[in-house]
Amino acid sequence: MNKKITTALAALALLVGLAGTLTTSASANVIVVAQGYGPVYTTWQPQWDRWQYDRRHVVLGTVVHFRPYRVAVQRRNGNVLTIDLKPGTVIHPTGATPTAGDRIAVYGYWSNGTFIANGMVLR
Repeated sequence: MNKKITTALAALALLVGLAGTLTTSASANVIVVAQGYGPVYTTWQPQWDRWQYDRRHVVLGTVVHFRPYRVAVQRRNGNVLTIDLKPGTVIHPTGATPTAGDRIAVYGYWSNGTFIANGMVLR
């Protein structure tokens, strides 16, 4: 097969695959990020109250402490995970500041054993 045709077919397959990942669920208020870094949440999801969540892209728990660029989250099993926040990490609701005892969902992705936070939703 011609190399240009093969490349064009591969590009088309990639675009079709990406189009499938860009669909959103209106009921979940989720926007899927095409770069593969996980979903973006703007509101608390009802299934999180039942501890049902995407463990690859979400960390659920209770805020132990918060300071600029770092939040410690006590998970359901009692372990505390300290998550470094990068500039631009979004906190929802907008303008809120995590305080000890708040329920929190941190969304992002795992990379080499470290959770990289893209944002947080407080309950």
